[in-house]
Amino acid sequence: MAEEVTRIEIADHLAGLFANGGVSKHDMLIAAVDARPEVLQILSALPDRRYTELRQVWEDLPRVPVGA
Repeated sequence: MAEEVTRIEIADHLAGLFANGGVSKHDMLIAAVDARPEVLQILSALPDRRYTELRQVWEDLPRVPVGA
């Protein structure tokens, strides 16, 4: 059974992405291209909107736990 995806794991893949302004779901998927499929699946479920900070991602992913 695969490990549960956590906010820490997602943040590791998106680190620094928000430094230059807003990003889209597509931008996040590109940044996480090397992530395991479970992470990409969660990011794919995000709504199509602009995110200006990582905190906004958590607002749309309230059930993803912080860490293990």
